[in-house]
Amino acid sequence: GGNRSTWTRGNQELISDIKKVNSVLANEQIPLKSNVGVICNNNYDFVKTSLGVMAYGGVATLLPFQLDDKTIFGCCMKYNLTCLFYEKELAEKIEFAKKMAPNVKFIEICEYNVEEALLNYNIVETDPACIVLTGGTTGKSKGAILSHKAVMTGTLNGTYGIKEVFNDVYYSIMPLTHVFGLIRNLFTSLFTGSTIYFSLDKRTMFKEIKEVKPTILIVVPALAEIFLNLTKQFGLGFLGGRLKTIICGGASVPPYLVEEFPKFGVTLLPGYGLTETANLVSGNPEGLNNPTSVGYLYPNQEIKIVDGELWLKGDNLLDAYYNEPEENQTAFEDGWFKTGDLVRLDENGFLYITGRIKDIIVLSNGENVSPAYIEDKINSLDVIQDSLVTLEVNEFGAEILQAEIILRPAVLGPLGVTDVEGYVNELIREVNKSLFDYEQIQKVVIRTEDFKRSPSMKIIRPREAL
Repeated sequence: GGNRSTWTRGNQELISDIKKVNSVLANEQIPLKSNVGVICNNNYDFVKTSLGVMAYGGVATLLPFQLDDKTIFGCCMKYNLTCLFYEKELAEKIEFAKKMAPNVKFIEICEYNVEEALLNYNIVETDPACIVLTGGTTGKSKGAILSHKAVMTGTLNGTYGIKEVFNDVYYSIMPLTHVFGLIRNLFTSLFTGSTIYFSLDKRTMFKEIKEVKPTILIVVPALAEIFLNLTKQFGLGFLGGRLKTIICGGASVPPYLVEEFPKFGVTLLPGYGLTETANLVSGNPEGLNNPTSVGYLYPNQEIKIVDGELWLKGDNLLDAYYNEPEENQTAFEDGWFKTGDLVRLDENGFLYITGRIKDIIVLSNGENVSPAYIEDKINSLDVIQDSLVTLEVNEFGAEILQAEIILRPAVLGPLGVTDVEGYVNELIREVNKSLFDYEQIQKVVIRTEDFKRSPSMKIIRPREAL
């Protein structure tokens, strides 16, 4: 829980620890630009080790804490790790990799009793800094190679769109191996002279939030929803009382969240980003005026929209996926990165996400349906918290589109609805009026429990569960 020693480190101590990690790597004769694994919980050890590897000139290959022993070994092989830093409590989990990968050096993260090395000033901005694993929303997970330039561009992007960006107090909940947690939470907080506290145990999260009194939170919509409900119930003091800003992304952000938080003096800013773009592509500083948009594009990017798909070039872009020749061939065209996201831009430069190519449902009549587009329309209703649109077959063997939905009791309750099912079906009938015939929902299922979600709390679509 609230391990105080991890809450009181200063910049000088961090720089000293980074130099010690550099010494450890030099003593082990780890080659520059080689891939160095880091597997560690969300804590100070992760910070000093990942930054230490990057400052040395190695490529910090960030492995999610929850990987099992076979997958850790698989990553050692796939990413050709020269070395793997691991947290002491993971010692048992890495035994299999130790046995099977004799060429990898395994180093337990600790307080190193070594001299501080001189920092490597020969690193150039195009050198690789880290490999961040994608969430695997389009299938298997891939490792995006981000250069020092891309990481710094992403870090700087995190400072735009907020009036007061320096000396904030962050409480970090997102996994630091996730690009949102790494870049917007950790690196931007360091870059702006802010203080960052780490959630070491979800069970003590609310006790800690009250203690640290964050001024900013970086969260996915599902978590923002929980925070909003608690704030409505107990007041902003439940989140420490000083919260001013929430940066929300990682999944589609319901307009309800954008509109409700300002009632408590908190600005919720929706954004859009990818692992492959060192986090942010766009951010919406005017959420209340335009709650369904992911905002304006960040600078130092070029875009084009090809058949509805967003293509990007820019300083924040990955170099390539590591060890994925086929993926790289399909992901890039003439230097453009094909995001796989379907978008539209309005006349004022606001960006809207309308779906993902990989999620498109192809009906037997040849029509293409974007479930995300329909879900966004459903989720724009205040009474609906989340939804999932899938293709099903009815009792007559005909294809139908089904929407599974989760309701917001806080909104539904005060309405005094007696026939909830009838009420919801009527709402969906209204949504259907704004859709083409082939896009319309024909069956509604009201869920009583949450959807299955990934570690970054995105809904896992049925095909991804296979």
